[in-house]
Amino acid sequence: MDTPEPDVSLQDEIKALRQQLAALRFDIRGKDWLTVDEAAHYCGVSSRQFRRNAPELGLVPRNFMGKQLYEKNELYKAIENSSNWKSRGTPGASLIPTAPQMEEALARLRRYDQRRGKG
Repeated sequence: MDTPEPDVSLQDEIKALRQQLAALRFDIRGKDWLTVDEAAHYCGVSSRQFRRNAPELGLVPRNFMGKQLYEKNELYKAIENSSNWKSRGTPGASLIPTAPQMEEALARLRRYDQRRGKG
């Protein structure tokens, strides 16, 4: 007895399988030292881009048993200290509303509801 196939395009199915493979291939939980491909995955860039830009960020691999290994802590520090990081908000501004901002928003909402006859 055949069950009907869900209406999923082949392209969507391939995309989902690639995402699953990447998750399986780059399971870096608990690892302190990462290969080039794992380090690139951790940094969110391609392996090619990682190899090209790592030296200028001061990321020097350790050679161990024929593998180039990067320390995960060094990768984290390089990301954290990156001068290219730009924040979308104004410096020192919090994205979490403060009590006065919340009170003002609630007051505006009450006035709106009153005008609409809901309150």
